[in-house]
Amino acid sequence: MTNQETDQIFERQKYHQSLMDKMSIESSSVDTCRPEGEKTLYIEKLEQRVKTLKSIVEDMTEKSKNLEKKYRVEFEEDRKMIEEYYRTLKERMNSVRQAGGEAWKELGKGSSRALENFTEGIKNAVSRFK
Repeated sequence: MTNQETDQIFERQKYHQSLMDKMSIESSSVDTCRPEGEKTLYIEKLEQRVKTLKSIVEDMTEKSKNLEKKYRVEFEEDRKMIEEYYRTLKERMNSVRQAGGEAWKELGKGSSRALENFTEGIKNAVSRFK
């Protein structure tokens, strides 16, 4: 094996570990994002988590261009699933925004579950990302 091949393998492993570390942090943050307290604060927490998770997906999408075809195809399948989770999450978040009174708290439970699904989808993609 050449030094260049070894360096590429090392870089992929290092990148994979950095993704795993980010997902570990984000996964633990999801548990704290519950529809409690003030509606605007809850929405802000959701939006921040979504923004961070989307940046991970965008980074993975960019890096996937350099993967072998087999892995690119697998990642593309994962990415499609993740995008579906994202659409569901955005719909639920919009419902929370539009809800009046205390109804947002009940709708927020669905948003929190959608965030968990979105996070889990990304986590699964990261674990398979080589």
